[in-house]
Amino acid sequence: MNPEAAPDSLPLLAIVYGSLSLEQPLRRLAEAAHGACRILWVLPFDRKDSRTAARMMKARGEIDGDIIDASKLTTDEAAETIRAYHPQGITCFIDETIVWTAEVAERLGLTFHSPHTAECLTDKLKQRIALAEYGLQTPPFWNPDDLEIGNDIAEVVRSAGLPLVFKPRRGTSSKDTAPLQSVADLEQAITTHEHGRMLIEGYIPEPTQPCTGTGSAPYVSVEVLVADGVTSVLGVTGRMPLAEPFRETGQYFPANMTADAMASAAEVATKAGQALGITSGVLHVEVKCTDAGPVVIEVNGRPGGGSTSDFLVRAYDLDLVRLTMRVALGERLTYTDLPEPDNVLFRLDVQPDARLTRITAIEGIDAVRRIPGVEQVTQGMAAGDALSWRDGTFSRVAVVTGAAPDHETAQKIRAQVLSTIRIEGDETG
Repeated sequence: MNPEAAPDSLPLLAIVYGSLSLEQPLRRLAEAAHGACRILWVLPFDRKDSRTAARMMKARGEIDGDIIDASKLTTDEAAETIRAYHPQGITCFIDETIVWTAEVAERLGLTFHSPHTAECLTDKLKQRIALAEYGLQTPPFWNPDDLEIGNDIAEVVRSAGLPLVFKPRRGTSSKDTAPLQSVADLEQAITTHEHGRMLIEGYIPEPTQPCTGTGSAPYVSVEVLVADGVTSVLGVTGRMPLAEPFRETGQYFPANMTADAMASAAEVATKAGQALGITSGVLHVEVKCTDAGPVVIEVNGRPGGGSTSDFLVRAYDLDLVRLTMRVALGERLTYTDLPEPDNVLFRLDVQPDARLTRITAIEGIDAVRRIPGVEQVTQGMAAGDALSWRDGTFSRVAVVTGAAPDHETAQKIRAQVLSTIRIEGDETG
């Protein structure tokens, strides 16, 4: 198809689509774009599944728009190929494609994160440095590439104590994130880690006075929209306590916090976006409460995972995917004084014991579906499946979603779900 042909009144948005397994479904993106823009699909990586799915869905009429396979092109070549279609905007939806999209957007003069901001959004070490330089609180952190056995080890332990957190600089859902419980663990991490891949952090201290309600973790995520430099806080999502070592077990919306605590979390999330130089986009900012004030855990330069997008659609009819598209096309959107949601929406990620290496039996899934308030149960693993805590949140056995009239009822449903699902498996060693 000639890129100059088929005029349409809707603007053209280039969507960089990197992974069929990690992305929003192609059909979901097409639905979100309906009435807002046309889509130019750009595939930056050599992945047969994504290319095949896009072409088959287009052939069946399930998605519209041209498809550019940029997997064999340099960044300059990709930019010139995209330029021929005259898109009015460009965006992406997973961390893996943010830097590539930023580099192309810069060449095309389109609105997106700058390459520097994109690096800070996808590299936790660079992000920590940027937040600290802006004056925001961060946990102590180190690049293990710069540490040597001996005095460096002593200084790390003196500064942050034990345990420490050892995590990938790039990645999501707590994959390969582990505690370092001893000096021996720290020494092994320094001597065996892959160069350029990992980060060492001190624990962000727990608050002595709870900042969130019973059954909640002391951290939240703040859903943020930035349009032409103006920030709108769309909501604060509560989190449930982590399963060992750092696996997420659920979310609920809105968070169970006082208005003042929510305002503090929203303020530090807004400052974090400014620290990274973000002028446009949808952000998912994780913030932990401490006695010294809220501390940013992580800034993600795209809509939050889990059920975050579903929560905002149900609570306010705000589609974060569609908002991302509209902002990428230059719309100046702002939202203030959003109302209190009518009920509490929840998502439970049922995690197996971290010691298990293989599932032998799962019982109670059907019974969970009959619990009042539960709306959907999606089984993630089955008997016979191998598993590892290193898979992070993705090691979940099931995802349970639903709604409750208040936070107390949501916590009762959570307790009932966890007591109903029974997981058996083989343990390590």
